[in-house]
Amino acid sequence: MGTGSGRLIRTAGDIPPRRYLLVPPEPTPNGRLHLGHIGGPFLRMDLLSRFVRMRGDRPLTITGSDVYEPYMTLKAATEGRTEGELAAEYHALIAEDLRAMKIDLDAFVNPAQEPWRTAFEEEVAGCLRRLKEKGAVVTRRERVPYSRSAGRFAVGPWLAGRCPDCDAETGSYFCEACGGHFQPENLRDARGVGGVGPLEWREISSLFLKPADPGELGARMVEMGVPSRYRETVRHHLTRDGGMVRVSAPEAWGIPLERTEPDVPRTLFPYAGIFMFARLAGALHGHMSGSGVNAFHPHSGVTTVTSLGIDNVIPTLVCIVGTSLLHGDMKAYDRALINDFYLLEGEKFSTGRKHAIWAADIAGSPRIDVDAVRYFLAGTRLEERRESMDPRSFVDVVNTRLAGALTPLLLRARRSLDVSSVPEPVTEERLVTLEALLDRQNAALDAQVVSTSEAVRAFDLWWRSAGNLEQSAYWWLKGTSVLGFPIMPGLSLRIWKELGGIGEPRLAAFLDCTRPRQGGAPWGFEAITLGDLAPLLPDSSRHSLA
Repeated sequence: MGTGSGRLIRTAGDIPPRRYLLVPPEPTPNGRLHLGHIGGPFLRMDLLSRFVRMRGDRPLTITGSDVYEPYMTLKAATEGRTEGELAAEYHALIAEDLRAMKIDLDAFVNPAQEPWRTAFEEEVAGCLRRLKEKGAVVTRRERVPYSRSAGRFAVGPWLAGRCPDCDAETGSYFCEACGGHFQPENLRDARGVGGVGPLEWREISSLFLKPADPGELGARMVEMGVPSRYRETVRHHLTRDGGMVRVSAPEAWGIPLERTEPDVPRTLFPYAGIFMFARLAGALHGHMSGSGVNAFHPHSGVTTVTSLGIDNVIPTLVCIVGTSLLHGDMKAYDRALINDFYLLEGEKFSTGRKHAIWAADIAGSPRIDVDAVRYFLAGTRLEERRESMDPRSFVDVVNTRLAGALTPLLLRARRSLDVSSVPEPVTEERLVTLEALLDRQNAALDAQVVSTSEAVRAFDLWWRSAGNLEQSAYWWLKGTSVLGFPIMPGLSLRIWKELGGIGEPRLAAFLDCTRPRQGGAPWGFEAITLGDLAPLLPDSSRHSLA
């Protein structure tokens, strides 16, 4: 973990660069990304990546799409297309959404397509072979619903009922209401979905992983800084059915596994697959960084971080961290950044119900700046609680803070720049203030529990203390650029380059007295209205135009 010293600028370059592997979630390629996806795990990982890069370290952000997720089969059946076609199309569109929101990825993998498919299948085969040798993979008989009329097992998205833990309406293998995970036979009042039914129950053989030792897994989660409420979720899960992790599912779409019953398809269950995908990301890091060593090797020296929403606590902490303990030649993630659900007007963002603001739509709006969206989303405290996006609040933040307060300061400072000569060195007082705020961002972002709102707070404290801009415009703008870079990279890059900087903002280059350039793209933000946002809102919004 990076530690602040109050001298982050003056010591920049003195410490050898540290290597990071950052693995955001794998989105299911059955739809576009919305602000619920962006505002949680993707944005906090991007802020971390930009900050440590600016500090002089070497992060690589690698993820992919969860192409073998069971919901792909339902989407494919609904649209009359193959899962592979859908995966390829939405994988490309999701990559566009991330770029539009200025979320940087160094690699975005589609495990169903080359050059990744063979590598992923080899990783799956190698992991299963090792886990079987260690006695961690077992065969269990289970009761699974089958539909004769549909000619398929009614599992995953084809099954609905009531949660065995909280009695909420749910389906598949997971309850969004309480976070519980279960087997199909645990579901109450089970029924088929999408025309599947009537159901009959068949007994089949499936592969499962033995659970990691609860004490060892618990201790590892404490070391990772996992909050106690999520450790309790894991503890409760381990009490159900012996805490087994499903490895195989009776589905045709997925990485095929060896069948033991000719009429029962068997493919890799994606919760087990995310462990293999993590190892693939680690190998890719070794290739891209030039080390040749998997980032998850116990002595790789790489800080590994993943980010996730609370609905992925069990898959990540049990299926990745727990399985890494069983594997024996792999360190677990060093950190797991967990955020609660982000709501839209009090209801969870939902692709299925189309209750969402789509990333591509808001990024393409002529009146709304992506930097303003990132700033607003980063101000949430999702590491602590659920938060809800209110359109009026977004408009107010843009108009009051960004257009009304920050932009006039930016314009004043720009007018005060002397482009005829290099500036005088920064004063000790201003440098001490800036480094203290960078320390706050360091503690907020390069941490076991990331607080994007604290990073925003440090940025706000800087630009609000502008002082006499006629005398200090250059260094105030340069400080605004570095503190703003993780949050609003577009504005920060424009400032940095117009001040004479090269490439991205870097702390090691901060003290260089570069000559400002003449003119450039406009700086700052324009005021917006609720009417500018309304066309982007779903029909379910009370502010929608529908």
